[in-house]
Amino acid sequence: MQGSTSQETHFRLDITSSHFASKSHPARHRMVYALLKDEMAAVGGIHALQLKTRTPEEEQRVRGREIAEAADAN
Repeated sequence: MQGSTSQETHFRLDITSSHFASKSHPARHRMVYALLKDEMAAVGGIHALQLKTRTPEEEQRVRGREIAEAADAN
């Protein structure tokens, strides 16, 4: 990654975008990989990438479930 002094090559990304609507998870991942193709191909660039891709509605449902589970735990 240009200008970076980090040696890290493994990343985890949580991405929320309305552009993911009506797309399968593999299609969403392909969209992200297409944007990062230069970084993934570069020497010392991104080696491994873990993705969570959600629409805003999916993110809202997940957050609501997490809040409900936390309330149930108390």
